[in-house]
Amino acid sequence: MAIAEAAKHMVGLRQFMFSYRAGRRRSAARGKGFMFKQGWALAKGIAARIARLTLFQAFAVFSIAVFLVGALAIGRYMAGEVKSGVIGRTGAVTALYVDSFISPYLQELAQGGAISWQHVEELDSLLQTTPLGNEIAALKVWSLGGDVLYAHDRRLLGQHFPENEHVQEAAQGRVLASLSRLSRTENVLERQQYSRLLEVYAPVYRAGGDQVIAVAEFYQRPDDLLSAINSAQWRGWLMVGLATLAMYLLLVGLVRRASNTIATQHRRLRGLAAQNALLAKRLQRVAAQKVETDERLLRRVAQDLHDGPAQDLSLALLRIAALRQAPVEASSNGSPSEEDFRLVQTALESALREVRQVASGLRLPEMEGLPLAQVAAKAVTDHQRKTGSRVEMQLADGLPSGTLAQKIAVYRIVQEALGNSYRHAGVEEQTVSLGREGPWIRLDVRDQGRGFQPEALSQASSLGLRGMQERVELLGGAFSIESKPGSGTTITARMPDTG
Repeated sequence: MAIAEAAKHMVGLRQFMFSYRAGRRRSAARGKGFMFKQGWALAKGIAARIARLTLFQAFAVFSIAVFLVGALAIGRYMAGEVKSGVIGRTGAVTALYVDSFISPYLQELAQGGAISWQHVEELDSLLQTTPLGNEIAALKVWSLGGDVLYAHDRRLLGQHFPENEHVQEAAQGRVLASLSRLSRTENVLERQQYSRLLEVYAPVYRAGGDQVIAVAEFYQRPDDLLSAINSAQWRGWLMVGLATLAMYLLLVGLVRRASNTIATQHRRLRGLAAQNALLAKRLQRVAAQKVETDERLLRRVAQDLHDGPAQDLSLALLRIAALRQAPVEASSNGSPSEEDFRLVQTALESALREVRQVASGLRLPEMEGLPLAQVAAKAVTDHQRKTGSRVEMQLADGLPSGTLAQKIAVYRIVQEALGNSYRHAGVEEQTVSLGREGPWIRLDVRDQGRGFQPEALSQASSLGLRGMQERVELLGGAFSIESKPGSGTTITARMPDTG
């Protein structure tokens, strides 16, 4: 997969380069300025293609280029080492083989003389009539000073070639082997027959000792050697290619896995960021609605105080003012003054009662130490005590204790929903159920009353419903109303289960 993606992008760049070169050939005659523009367009096109690559695609494209360069460098180095190794081993083995044949005919050089003609003829016969001649294309014997003592080309005998450094190194006891292009002066005869040969310089030792008495230079046909070198180099290239491919696939696989992990985390973070943005907007909206609802609640309390206790207190104040202006006369059968006192008392008692009712509606009972199920049961019990209606409770087992905010929300929602049902539904039977639903705590308040259209409620009449919704949404939950005329009403609140 990674190779396919890298190849796809490499092909795209290659096509872009081909089209650029074609345009360059067409516009070559237009001048250097136009060529500069074309080069700038090429650079911008390549940069644009690279910019469109993902992090993984860029890594796949550039890493395959790096791996190819590395593989070529390693392969060339290995091929050179293989070549030099094969040539060196072949030269050393051949040198031992040749030395075993020619060394007996060269021992007279230990006394500083030349090779006798008898030994020269025997060397010629050795190269012509024995298997050694099939392996050796040419043979020269050099003195340690650089003179040719024996050669198939008799014109070289006795000539001095001091510039041949290989002879000097072999005189030190080293075996030198290389593929030669036969460019030296003494290779005139060999150049006429061959383009290149395996050239070997080997020391010739005195029998029974380690004294070098001469240097043998011989040439071997390279066909079999080149075949062995090519075979070894191909195996080396194959190993380098397979190793490079394995490393590339392994590295790209690891990077792809890491890239997928990073991409997944980025998508998750983007999703969380979007959720946080929605929650922030939702919180802003709920906060604004909360301020508006609180203001309406305060106005309603003010109106209740004005229409109830304030009227009774005003009446009481008026009667008290009238009593201060008129003399107080006791009467056994009841005088207007006694009636005024009774009226003031009644008004004050009514005002006190209504103030207590308002205060009771605003004050919450003590619930911090109660579990969530008992809070819901308390709200139901309070409603039944005040109204005398029947409420069925369905409380699931294993409910959490809940936070104080959740307890307040449950109490207020049950209180408001049961109160609305009692006042508007036209029935005296309701159902309250509290349980778990996945990660949520679910509260349902149902009745089988006359129902209504939630969309048709005015702002003033929906104050209680909006208050319930705001309480739930401030806790990160969801609030819904299902109702229609003649089918009853179900109020559902879902809050996060905090355990």
